[in-house]
Amino acid sequence: MKKASPFIHGTLVLTAANLFSRLIGFYNRIFLAGLIGAHQMGIYQMIFPIYMVGFSLCFQGFQTALSNMTASLRAKGREGDTKKALLVTGCFTVTLSVFFAVFVFLSAEQICETFFHETDCVPCLRIAVTALPFVGVKACIHSYSLGIGTSSLPALSLCIEQITRVVSIFLISVTFFARLPAAAVLAVLGMVIGEFVSFLFTLFSFCLRRKKKGASQSTKRSLFRQLLALGMPLTGNSLSVTLLQSVESILIPLMLTLFYGNQHAAIETYGILNGMALPFILFPSTVTNSLSVMLLPKISAAKAEGDQKTLRRASRYPMIFCFLLGIFGFAGFFLLGPWIGQLVFQSSACGIYLRLLSFLCPFLYISSILSSILNGLGETKTTFFHNGVSLVIRILFILFVIPRRGIYGYLLGLMTSSIFLVSMNYRHLKHIL
Repeated sequence: MKKASPFIHGTLVLTAANLFSRLIGFYNRIFLAGLIGAHQMGIYQMIFPIYMVGFSLCFQGFQTALSNMTASLRAKGREGDTKKALLVTGCFTVTLSVFFAVFVFLSAEQICETFFHETDCVPCLRIAVTALPFVGVKACIHSYSLGIGTSSLPALSLCIEQITRVVSIFLISVTFFARLPAAAVLAVLGMVIGEFVSFLFTLFSFCLRRKKKGASQSTKRSLFRQLLALGMPLTGNSLSVTLLQSVESILIPLMLTLFYGNQHAAIETYGILNGMALPFILFPSTVTNSLSVMLLPKISAAKAEGDQKTLRRASRYPMIFCFLLGIFGFAGFFLLGPWIGQLVFQSSACGIYLRLLSFLCPFLYISSILSSILNGLGETKTTFFHNGVSLVIRILFILFVIPRRGIYGYLLGLMTSSIFLVSMNYRHLKHIL
């Protein structure tokens, strides 16, 4: 029997793990929504702009650079250098994450008072940033694994993280939940415990499977320079986009407060949209995200070899698949959205948002594939520019439309920016190929 290609095998493994973790995550959100309510779900969602700034600043660009370096060094037979690159990247990113976590922990009150105007966010933010150093080590090992073409460790780690998160939230809810400073802390504690257990599993598995170290041809200093050369532009792009997304996430509750004239109602609406409706809409993107992760190195390799036929085939078929998935997603959420919202969350508002968000499905699912293809072709500046303009469009809708139309103004902004992003990325890709 013909063995499946590493690309297909890796995509299937990541997809299976992501599907499993999403299903567990849905159960977790349903449980949390009933336990802490929509308002505290909104509090939980509000801390992620700061958390994601830390993730982008400390890891995102450098872990992508590590994956590329690992694949390149391994192809040249320099196994010893791949291990050394992992060590250099791990030490650097963990150092960055410790500094960031300490700064945010000490400044949490000022940050929450300035941006969120919600005191319940303070303990949530302080607890959340303690996970960043462990996330850093885990992210580096996962990037190394993907660089050598192994997706099983990241996939298993993801599943263990989600299972641990759900179990820990349940155990806390039946023990000392009543003594927590804010109900949203329950969700944050579950997240941190899940990340820590996943980190331990990843580190133990990596040490257990580690093969004998080969000869190294590069110094740590030269590998560090290479890491900075590859990682700094990626980090700059990622951080800029994350900052815009953070501004967006901070502005939405503020502008909703102007519309409703009530902060509690604004945060509750934000919690229903971001904590309940959007996760359902993004569920099919589990497949597209896994495909994007495995597609980028394949596109990069085809470009390096000058294989135009493979480039076109590797670009065309994933786009067709994601577009068809988006059409099915639109039909399913448009028809079943109100029923899902009522059945799962007992929220008619969630059902309305699901139906309205269904129009985004074709654009959301194909967007990640287009960005991955362009990044694989080395068009990172183009994707950064298009993503930046798309986010600016959304922010303009938040500032000027939400105060007049409420959450529907944000949904309109999402649709406009998504159409713009997909159109511009597709146009540029067509021009290149």
